Amino acid sequence: MSFTSPVTKSRWSDVYISASVQLFGATGAFLVMVTLVLGLQERGASGLQVAALIIAEALPMAALGKVMGRLADRYDSRWLLVLAGLAQVLACQLLVRATDFGWVLVGGVALATATAVAGPTRSALLPAMVTVDDLPRANAIGQTAGSVGMMAGPALAGLLVGAGDVRQTLQIASFGFIATIVAGFALRTRRGMRAAATSGTAEKQTLTGWKIRQDRQLWVVVWGLALIVGSLSAVNVVGVFFIRGTLQSSATMYGVVDAMWTTGMLGGAWLIARAIRPKTTDESLVRWNLLSLGLLSAAIVLVGTVQAVLWLVPIFLVGGALNGLLNVVIGTLMGRRVPPDARGRAAAAMQSRVNGLALVGFLAGGVLLEVVTPRWMYLGAGLLGLVVVLAVTPVVLRAVRPTQETPTQETVPEPALG
Repeated sequence: MSFTSPVTKSRWSDVYISASVQLFGATGAFLVMVTLVLGLQERGASGLQVAALIIAEALPMAALGKVMGRLADRYDSRWLLVLAGLAQVLACQLLVRATDFGWVLVGGVALATATAVAGPTRSALLPAMVTVDDLPRANAIGQTAGSVGMMAGPALAGLLVGAGDVRQTLQIASFGFIATIVAGFALRTRRGMRAAATSGTAEKQTLTGWKIRQDRQLWVVVWGLALIVGSLSAVNVVGVFFIRGTLQSSATMYGVVDAMWTTGMLGGAWLIARAIRPKTTDESLVRWNLLSLGLLSAAIVLVGTVQAVLWLVPIFLVGGALNGLLNVVIGTLMGRRVPPDARGRAAAAMQSRVNGLALVGFLAGGVLLEVVTPRWMYLGAGLLGLVVVLAVTPVVLRAVRPTQETPTQETVPEPALG
């Protein structure tokens, strides 16, 4: 079933405020992650320790996704963003003062928990800001901002860690999260049951019992995406060892190569946003999604074949473009198919499934890195991703055909979900 937004006119000022939060938040998040990974690698940390850090940052959303989704749908989005931003800043300050690996893990979990509140809250707000026809463009604006932040964060981390100043890097990252607090007060669009009860500008809602499994098409697409992300996530642990160890490159080059992925995401997001039209069916979006996942898996295989770090630049650009395409397609599907009062739970449900299977991949990457070279890890992960794509494609397409509707067929009134 597809839904049209009760919004009759897009509120672009809020879209740009939300995009600014994604810009500064992504910069801060990737500044923290890359700094911590590089710091561990320089101190001789094992693959298991790097995997443990990545797992710590993914665990809150995987374990608490249902709780975070209900928070986003039930409580005032303004205060959720303010409190989440404050918690992000405090967690970052804890990481600045962390002196051993245990405290680094604690700080990583705290930061990820705050982000797990802010993410679904912001994702659920976007469809309430724009009409359904403007949703692909709004998603592309957000993806662009997030991609710029993801590009700036690793590059800046590489430069600052290369200069030997890890604490200053983490201190700078904390300023990026202040944007979440500012946005909480600046956004005119609000949602959540408590907000609706106290504000005339909030999206009025009654918290229904909607669950993602009620939409068979969306349920299968989300699980298919999660399975493929899980298959590929092991390479997140391997990247720093492959570029700095196998290819003998510098910390700065590691940051630059990592930024190429997010540079490609910019182009991919806008290309697909221009391609999606009001008459583009959900089935077409799902087919694009599956094709992109297959090509992305092939790109991971190619990474494992390179002999010089410069070859990673074009591969990461293409992989990033496919990643950007996927993000906009999934965001558009969620905005079309999820009822307005359930968008927080839908966003959290998707993220918890993806993060949960990504955790399996992270752990596998840390364990296998002890016995398998980084190059073979890339080759194996990419091939596994291709196998999973081939396996889930028939299941996904069978789920799509019986439920296909034109996205604008049904108009759902404002009630009395990426």
